[in-house]
Amino acid sequence: MEDAKGPINDGGPSLTPPKKFLTADLLARAKRASSATISWELNKLGFRFVYMAGVLPLKAGSVFAGRAYTLRYLPRREDHPMFPIPLEVRSQYAEHVAVESVGEGDVLVVSARGNVQAGIFGDRLVARMNYLGAAGLVTDGAIRDVPYLREQDFPVFVRAPHGYGHIAEHWAMDVQLAVECGNVTVYPGDLLVGDDDGVVVCPQAIAEEVIEKAVAQEVEETFTRELLEEGYSVNDVHGDLPPELEARYQAWRRSQQG
Repeated sequence: MEDAKGPINDGGPSLTPPKKFLTADLLARAKRASSATISWELNKLGFRFVYMAGVLPLKAGSVFAGRAYTLRYLPRREDHPMFPIPLEVRSQYAEHVAVESVGEGDVLVVSARGNVQAGIFGDRLVARMNYLGAAGLVTDGAIRDVPYLREQDFPVFVRAPHGYGHIAEHWAMDVQLAVECGNVTVYPGDLLVGDDDGVVVCPQAIAEEVIEKAVAQEVEETFTRELLEEGYSVNDVHGDLPPELEARYQAWRRSQQG
């Protein structure tokens, strides 16, 4: 196929960024860094569109780090089948495929187009994901059965609660494609980290570098916060530390490690 300037697909660079499997060790280390600090490290590398808009934990204090497993919802259409889906094809429905496919270290990312007029699903599917070892659930849509979910330790990050079933607004279309969630592009396998500030997305290919720097930054911020609590000025602790405080910081780090 061609346009006025020649072939549309002329063998140019792929739109899919490099892939890299995120190990369990990296995911554990990622939980030591806040979503805010990770986003700052990404910003220094030129990544600005990484923080999901309005996607927050149902339960305060929830923290997760995981690999993205993506599920895309589209608007319902009148010729979509009505529920219940016949048993013989139920396992092929994208929603069921996703819930049955997530495992250790995976976070299910559900693209709901920012629509909060119906829950994407509720307690039973979350219970199944929890049993399978998933790291969490993230959606820019709504969720059902909030009273049950707030009693669980499973991290659920959403824009809002809503009691309607998903077919009032959505139809689950496909899994493991690049999706938009909270105005952020997410590729399968990307690193997602969530806490009370929200959810940040880190491209998988640079996750190791970003998390190493973010964890180091968290350590330094702990020390400089203590200095501020002692009465030091912001001007003393923002940016490079003066020599005397840098020496104190290095001694403090050795004491923390020992």
